[in-house]
Amino acid sequence: MAATVSTEQLEIQKEGVAPGVLTRAFHRLQERVRHPDHRRQLARLVAFGRPAAPTSETQADRDLAHDGVTFLRGYLAPDRAAQLRDLLSRFECQDPWKPERGLFRLEDAPAGTHVADIPAAPTLKALHDIAFDERLVEMAARYFGCRPYVDSIQAWWSLPGNSEPEEAENFHRDNDSVRFLKFFLYLTDVEDGDGPHNFVKGSHTDPKALDRRRLTNDEVEKAFGRERILSIKGRAGDAFMEDTFGVHKGQLPERGTRLLMQVRYSLTPSIFRSSVIVKGERPVVRREDSLLHVGG
Repeated sequence: MAATVSTEQLEIQKEGVAPGVLTRAFHRLQERVRHPDHRRQLARLVAFGRPAAPTSETQADRDLAHDGVTFLRGYLAPDRAAQLRDLLSRFECQDPWKPERGLFRLEDAPAGTHVADIPAAPTLKALHDIAFDERLVEMAARYFGCRPYVDSIQAWWSLPGNSEPEEAENFHRDNDSVRFLKFFLYLTDVEDGDGPHNFVKGSHTDPKALDRRRLTNDEVEKAFGRERILSIKGRAGDAFMEDTFGVHKGQLPERGTRLLMQVRYSLTPSIFRSSVIVKGERPVVRREDSLLHVGG
């Protein structure tokens, strides 16, 4: 990746891209397959139809398989994280849970806003440079046993000033695809009061708490034990890759405003894919592996 962050905004080829009928149908099927062993078996069948993955396993791969998360401390140098934070600060936001509020500047976020999503995120070349980083793509490929789809790019602010958690600030399992990973990059320092991500170590393969609903803290502690709940803190530029079928949440911030970037790598296109297709340089992966480029 370049020494400085690109400020280029890629031209949009198509907006309002929606998943197809087959994608929606398969999503409904896979989200009903709840047991982790059954999901892995289904994923292996699907992987046979995708290009093969690299085979050289790393310690990060072993951590990801065993724990459901692996850490990439210092993924971005502090100055590059600051550049990326400044870039994202230029764009308007929206509340994904209350879209009727429309677009707003971060400093003008309506009272009660928990999450300020940045709709422009999947058009920014700087975020594409990260999403198509071959190290990340190949990590996902080894996890899936085949090449992944780069399904979505997102970025959002998590805001303090709220007394009760909302939506994904409660423990839950994601059901984005039959097998998927999410890359998370902190672009602000995240300590205890800043909304650290919480993840239950090893829960991605644990058949407890499989309900399709939000889970209370007490339910999670009772099912898995408090000692397995990781509170992931870090400096701006720290990152982690995670299987978010495992139980997790974004902790409700108490004081700090957290900025986070997310990339979804998926075995199949998800119904949550980025809704834009952009023009731009060919990514390092095969074009057909990208759902954000022409032909994806």
